[in-house]
Amino acid sequence: MTFDDPDLQGQILEMFEEQIDEFRRGLQGSSSAEVLKAVLHRFKGSARGVGAFALGDALEHAEHEAAGGQVPVLASVEACLDAVSAELQVLRKS
Repeated sequence: MTFDDPDLQGQILEMFEEQIDEFRRGLQGSSSAEVLKAVLHRFKGSARGVGAFALGDALEHAEHEAAGGQVPVLASVEACLDAVSAELQVLRKS
């Protein structure tokens, strides 16, 4: 909840941009299905917390695949990340 405070909203979105970078590094460093599942789960909450619900849903789907022992297909996660990153750039310019 930001109480319509644009400065606070900006700070939260800046932190989320940093989390995107951390998430991408976490994906690359995932050495097992359990580690991958934890990385997906942690970022899912962050995405939903800032209103990136499509990204959260894609992360949840990938998390369920990892929990089932499958290697998740991350194409939809990457597509959502690209869309969210583009939207963040637009917001930053406004």
